[in-house]
This record gives sequence, C-alpha cells and structure tokens, in this order.
Amino acid sequence: MEATPGIKKIREVRALCDRSSVRRKAGLFVTEGERICNEIPGEDLEAVYMSSGYRKTHPGERCDYLMKDADFARLADTRHPQGILAVVKQKHYELKDLTGGSLYIILETIQDPGNLGTIIRTAEAAGVSAVIMNKGCVDIYSPKVVRSTMGSIFRVPFIYSDDLTGTIRQLKEDGIVIYAADLSGTDMYETAFSERKAYVIGNEANGVSSDMISLADRIVKIPMEGQVDSLNAAVSAAVLMYRR
Repeated sequence: MEATPGIKKIREVRALCDRSSVRRKAGLFVTEGERICNEIPGEDLEAVYMSSGYRKTHPGERCDYLMKDADFARLADTRHPQGILAVVKQKHYELKDLTGGSLYIILETIQDPGNLGTIIRTAEAAGVSAVIMNKGCVDIYSPKVVRSTMGSIFRVPFIYSDDLTGTIRQLKEDGIVIYAADLSGTDMYETAFSERKAYVIGNEANGVSSDMISLADRIVKIPMEGQVDSLNAAVSAAVLMYRR
C-alpha cells in the first residue's frame, strides 16, 4: 500500500540527488525513469516513488510513495520526468572481487558525468571485467551518471581506488598488461595486444598523467586524420575496448 511521502522523506531524496557525501553516508542513490527503474535488481531496491499520473497507467507495479504530479516534478532531477523514481542500495566491490578478468578500464580523473556513464555502458557491451577509477573521477552515483549508464551500473563491477598506483601494480602482478592511451604512443593498429589487459584513459583536459604513463607497460594512440588532435574520453575508451 503506497503512502504519501512527508517533508522529511522528500528532503532525503533531494539530498541523495544533490550531494555525494549524503549518498556515501547512506549507501544509497537515486535513479529516475521507467526503463532504468525496471532494470534495478530486486534486492537492491529500497523504495519507489511515483506520480499519480504514472500510477494510473501502471497500477500493478510496486509503489511505496505516491505523489501529485506537480510535487513529483519538483522532486525529480530531470526537466521532463516520466513519473517514476527509485532509491537504490549502492554496490560495494573490492579489488579482490575483480581479479581474474581479462579486460579492464582504468579511469584517471574523468570529470564529465556523461563520459563516465557512457564508458560504463560501453564497458558492459564490450565485455569489460571491471572499471577502476581514482578518487578524482566524478561520483558514479550522481543522477546524471546513473542515467547515462542506462542500467549498466547494475551489472558492471567497479571500484574507486584510494591508491591507483598500488592498484595498477596489483593488476600487473595478476598478469594484466597495462596500456595507457596517449598521443606519444604507438599506433594501436601496429600494436600486438595481450590477451589480458587494462586500458588507462585520462582526464578530458589533461590526458593520462605522467605517473600513469610511467607505470604503463605500453603506450598506444588512436590514429586520427584531418585536423583532429584528440577524441572525447568516452569515444577513446570505446575504441580501445573493442580492440582485442
């Protein structure tokens, strides 16, 4: 039986949308929209909020909190909400849970939510074993990132590393060959790639740092024609993920 959320509940949801510190402390995040809400694993679903209009057309679906359309629109993070929003439990992985894979993406200070979300979605499509990020990356649980993953956030393992250098060294000890994407590298089409590997993708403005370059086993570049001298981080990651 659905209830009407009080002011406290509404403020809690807004805080989860707006503040990464609140999300971390609660171990929860918010996602919005019919498609992605339908992909949430049942055990991870904390609560479902619906507008009255959406409820009328979806009477058999789970609804914990029912709201007037205008109130839901003010609560939602999108400009034109579909009428369904969910509070979801965060996933927690450790590096030991991710070892043994054959393809990893390592992200260094990726700041754009759309880039990170697209990388996560592409990682699922390309069969990536896990995505590893440093603490400088945007919060994967921010509403914009979650929407951009289009549900892949529930299926792609990932971690934020406090010590990316140490994490890369552990991967190398596990037999993973590290390839850093940088314009100083060898043409990717002239490179023989290891069966087990990780690609390092750097910050949108600054690229891969010198520290990561020094840790890499090989440096590779994506060849470009015309007057283009760089690619979007998500595009670069996608090209490399499909290079086997």
